[in-house]
Amino acid sequence: MASGQGPGPPPEECEDLSPPSPSEQQVAQDTEEVFRSYVFYLHQQEQEAQGAAAPVDPEMDTLPLEPNSVLGQVGRQLALIGDDINRRYDSEFQSLLEQLQPTAGNAYELFTKIAYSLFKSGISWGRVVALLGFGYRLALYVYQRGLTGFLGQVTCFLADVMLRHYIARWIAQRGGWVAALNLHHNPIRSVLAVLAVVLLGQFVVQRFFKS
Repeated sequence: MASGQGPGPPPEECEDLSPPSPSEQQVAQDTEEVFRSYVFYLHQQEQEAQGAAAPVDPEMDTLPLEPNSVLGQVGRQLALIGDDINRRYDSEFQSLLEQLQPTAGNAYELFTKIAYSLFKSGISWGRVVALLGFGYRLALYVYQRGLTGFLGQVTCFLADVMLRHYIARWIAQRGGWVAALNLHHNPIRSVLAVLAVVLLGQFVVQRFFKS
């Protein structure tokens, strides 16, 4: 079924070496516009809901957007889903970031490790939304510690991870990012997204603090 969960990436020791197809490359390229739209609308929603208490990153308010494009609508749709997840699990995200202390130097390695663990047992829209949410929180965290311009790097991280961990292939097989516009018709997606956040937290704790 097109909306179901797919297998995770191949084991690292038995990696699929086939080059990405044109459709996978297109998904990875489209990821940048989707994420920019996701970040803009999610940041806007947090500002409206929390006022002065909301974390601020002016770079997120000046992103180049095409709000009427299909990809812009996809980002907005995912932001609507992500807003609920971020509000429920904001303290967990903040706690993880405080413990991990990401910097410009280690952020890519951290991001890719989390992505691998998150999708190791399967790919679903819920986990994709959770990864976008972590990218958003990571960009906010680093900006608030004085490093400007980092949001663009996180956007590149996502596009790379989409190809490296076969998420682009999974999305392409479902018709591309446009398939995400149907997620609001099925409340199970929100459940999967919450599950993904829990799995993300379990990975970070086990991988970095129990070894």
